[in-house]
Amino acid sequence: MNTRLRRTLLGLTAVATGMGMFTTAAEAAVPPPEAPQAPVSGYTYVFKAGVHDSSRTHSVVARCPAGRVALGGGVRIVDGENRVLLRGSYPQRHGWVAVAQELEPRGAGSGTGAAWHVVAYAVCAKAPAGLTYVARTSARTSENSKTKQAVCPTGRRLLGLGGRITYADSKAGINSITVDTRLVKSATVRGSEARPTGARWSETAYAVCTDPRGQTLYESFWKPVAGATQSGAAFASCPRGTRAFGAGVRLYGNAGVLNRLALVELRPTVRPPGARARVSELGSGLAATWYLKAQVVCAR
Repeated sequence: MNTRLRRTLLGLTAVATGMGMFTTAAEAAVPPPEAPQAPVSGYTYVFKAGVHDSSRTHSVVARCPAGRVALGGGVRIVDGENRVLLRGSYPQRHGWVAVAQELEPRGAGSGTGAAWHVVAYAVCAKAPAGLTYVARTSARTSENSKTKQAVCPTGRRLLGLGGRITYADSKAGINSITVDTRLVKSATVRGSEARPTGARWSETAYAVCTDPRGQTLYESFWKPVAGATQSGAAFASCPRGTRAFGAGVRLYGNAGVLNRLALVELRPTVRPPGARARVSELGSGLAATWYLKAQVVCAR
């Protein structure tokens, strides 16, 4: 190669590199952006209220219309406030289950006598590609609190989430159901004993997963709850053009405080699209300050 040709090629290489036409090995390894996905088809929002009475345990199922499956959902406890434990808010393939129990009064074997009820909410649609229901159950032990995580399979992302407590009736309940990361891949449930018990109990975390459909996690600001307030609420909004599927809540405080908190409401909403979270202190309340923020998984 003569000198003039060599200089010409070197000059072209320098120009191309300066224009960004050449990449390093590391840059070349970066995967391309996720391809746009079609929106979820047949979005339908349903709810079902249970009987309003003084029964110790209340459960209800919000069932999806024919041809639809549950992709998200939630629960609301009405008139229960500081004396009711959330025991379950979780998916069945064609609906969403909500279960709650009265906190057993210390030294007594009966409920409070007050009337209350639960409402189950379900976000339903035609089954999207990759739909997978993941349930992960903890060991059945006598710990006073525990957490369990459900992770979506490789290549799938979280759309809905839920949790459930089994055993230790009227003594153990769900404190929080949380979307773990902004990768929107997994959900964690935290449960605890509201009354000390030697009973062995377990909890289950649920994740509703699909092929990626543009799922994005949005959160509210931290909401402080202090002094005599005894309950806190927060709302996380979906951006324009998207809809709410999964509802989560994050709590901050020491373990002793968290063990005395109970979910009263955690559900996606349609108008405005987002998620509501409401948490109550059990019994006579707490002197310590704690914090909560609502989470919502949004998609088209």
